[in-house]
Amino acid sequence: MSGQSLRRKYILRFFGMKRYSRRIAWTIVCGYYALIVASIWFGNYLLSLTASVGSVLMMTATAIFIGTRLRGINNIVHECCHASFSENRQDNVLIGRVCASVLMKTFRKYRDDHLSHHANNGDYDNDAEFAVIQKFGLHDALNLQTILRHFATPLMGRHLRAYTGISLSGDDGRFFVVLKLVLLALIVAFTVFAPLTSFIFVIVPLFYIYPTLNFWTDCLDHAGLVGADDELESSRNVLAPALVRLLFFPRNDSYHLVHHLFPQIPARHLDVAHAELCKDPSYRGQPAAVHARLGGFARLQSFFPWKGRDGAENPHP
Repeated sequence: MSGQSLRRKYILRFFGMKRYSRRIAWTIVCGYYALIVASIWFGNYLLSLTASVGSVLMMTATAIFIGTRLRGINNIVHECCHASFSENRQDNVLIGRVCASVLMKTFRKYRDDHLSHHANNGDYDNDAEFAVIQKFGLHDALNLQTILRHFATPLMGRHLRAYTGISLSGDDGRFFVVLKLVLLALIVAFTVFAPLTSFIFVIVPLFYIYPTLNFWTDCLDHAGLVGADDELESSRNVLAPALVRLLFFPRNDSYHLVHHLFPQIPARHLDVAHAELCKDPSYRGQPAAVHARLGGFARLQSFFPWKGRDGAENPHP
């Protein structure tokens, strides 16, 4: 069964899954902001302690945690561009613009690029999201060398031009340009008064850790599958342990195949939809749906058999 046939079979079952009310939607957004502010405060406290191996590890973990919460805000922007976060369509636009501004993005461009990705997944000529990252070779067949290359790319900073930037476009309106300028001014002022805290817990998470998580997530979602003929083979779920999903795949971001098949499903219900789809043999039989697991090199080998854009298949079992 093709992805299109599977969609026709299940679309009515998944129709009408509830989005958040306005109050809950804004509470979730504020909760992410509160966690980031509290983590920056905690990081500043750690810097006041006598340096030790333990305190350095805690500072590193705190900076990474802030990056994961920024990733969560990015995922809210993603949900808003599908109008699947809040039950009120205009709230999705407003929340998307606010959250995009915090990430120094423009919601309108993000939405246009992302919807082109859904319409033309992996077609570099028409997929605006993937066109800018074609050079990273997500279409290459997966093997140990390719996986190590994808892992090392952010460590060398090669992804930064494509994944990091400040957009002062007025596409979202003047208010949001001003909001971004105010946020940038606050970062500069904070850097003047608390340079080390600002660098470790604001600048590094926003301009390095968060973009790095974005790159690695793109790899986990699509590497080795870009250019597949059918939707069932062009994205993958990552069935990581619950704690890993909570930290590094916030807002059910690990069910990417489900999302591509049914982009109208609110993220909060993607796990439920996955469980329902697993009852169908055509879905359950897809490695990209159920075999992609994290938890050691042996499990990562389950990624290897899938074909890349060039049609080459890796010989690993």
